[in-house]
Amino acid sequence: MEQAEAHNGSGAAEAPTAGARPPATPEGMALAYGSLVVMALLPIFFGALRSVTCAKGKNASDMPETITSRDAARFPIVASCTLLGLYLFFKIFSQEYINLLLSMYFFVLGILAL
Repeated sequence: MEQAEAHNGSGAAEAPTAGARPPATPEGMALAYGSLVVMALLPIFFGALRSVTCAKGKNASDMPETITSRDAARFPIVASCTLLGLYLFFKIFSQEYINLLLSMYFFVLGILAL
C-alpha cells in the first residue's frame, strides 16, 4: 500500500513542485515593505523639494494660487456626486464592460504617452 501511495504522489512526504515558491520570511517581508515605502516617499520628497526651490526663484510679485470659500463649499458636493456616480456605474454595468473600458482607457493613454 505504501508503494502505491509513493508511486501516485498521494503520500505525506511529497517533493516540492518546480513552480512552488519558498515561504515568505519576516526579513523578506520587511525588505519588500521597506522598499515600497521608500519608493513611494522619495519621489514625493524630491518633487516637493524641487517645487520649493523653483518657487523661491520666481518673483515675489506673482500671486500664489488660493482656494476661495466658494470653491471650498462646492468641493464636498462635487466629491459626493462623483462618488455616487462611480457607485452607480459599478452597480449598473457588469465587470466585463468595466474591464473593457479600463483596458481601452489605459491603451489610449499609453498611445498618447508615447
